[in-house]
Order: sequence, then C-alpha cells, then structure tokens
Amino acid sequence: MALVASTGVDGSRATAPAWGRGGRSRPVVAVVGALVALVALVALAGQSAAGSRTVGAQLASGPVHDARLDDAFYRCLDVQARSLVSPGEPVALEPANLSDLVTLLKGVGSWVTVADPPSSAVAVLSLRGSGGPGACLGTVVVATVHRADGAVTTRVGTGASVPGHGPPPAPPL
Repeated sequence: MALVASTGVDGSRATAPAWGRGGRSRPVVAVVGALVALVALVALAGQSAAGSRTVGAQLASGPVHDARLDDAFYRCLDVQARSLVSPGEPVALEPANLSDLVTLLKGVGSWVTVADPPSSAVAVLSLRGSGGPGACLGTVVVATVHRADGAVTTRVGTGASVPGHGPPPAPPL
C-alpha cells in the first residue's frame, strides 16, 4: 500500500494510505465490484423468472375465467343499483354483514353518494340472496324507501343477471 504525505492546515505533515491511487487496493475494489455486479445479475435473473411464472399463471384459463366472472358479478350489481337510484341521489347502505358492505361498495362505490346523515337518504341499499332469475350469482340489490307517510317500499334491482350461486372466486395472491 502506498503512503501519501499531506500537509494539514496548521502546517503539520501526516501520511495516509493512498486508496485507489495505484496501490494494492485497486484489485480488491475491482474484485468486490465484480462480485456485487454478479450477485445483482443473478438476483435480477431470478426475479425475472419468478415474474414470468406469475404472469403465466395469471394468464392461464382458470384465473382468466375467474376474473371475467368477478367483473360480470360487480357489473351486474352496478346495473341493478342504477335501476334503483341515480348517481347523485343520496343513499344509505345497510349491509347484513361486513362482507356485504365490501361487496356493495365494490359494485357501486365509484358512483353512489352516501347520505350524511342517513336520514336524508332517498333509499337504503342492501344485498339479498335470491335463487331466482335476475340475480347476480344468487344476489340482488334491494332498495328500501321510507316515505313521508310512513309507508315502506322495497324494490329489487333489474337489468342484469349472472347465473350461478355464491360470490365470485377470490383472486389468487
């Protein structure tokens, strides 16, 4: 290792190793740099292969079918809800459970206006199981309207259906 002399601010002289100035450290730096580059290339190749397998799995016929069924289900809920209320009309959401709330929000959450306070809602939207025709995988959107005279009207959404039962399959993680 080469030593280089330097003069400090106060005029004192000190010697320090000359890293990277032709000393023995240059080959060590080159070897370490090459090893880092090699590890990075191996990691990138591994991630590339894993990404390729993931894309291949998602493009297989099963996941594609499930994704199309998922899209059809939520589009069906959207169409049914639009047959009951118009965008901009304040509604209240009354799900039977958290799962129904998430399902309802996924179907209509992009356009529905949630009433605040709920008493100002023109209708209360909820989901109900239905085995008949006109259902979205066995589920229909229901609007309950509380009129000023105390009467309660319940209407079922129309305009779309997806045959079958149960929620759409969960997407793969």
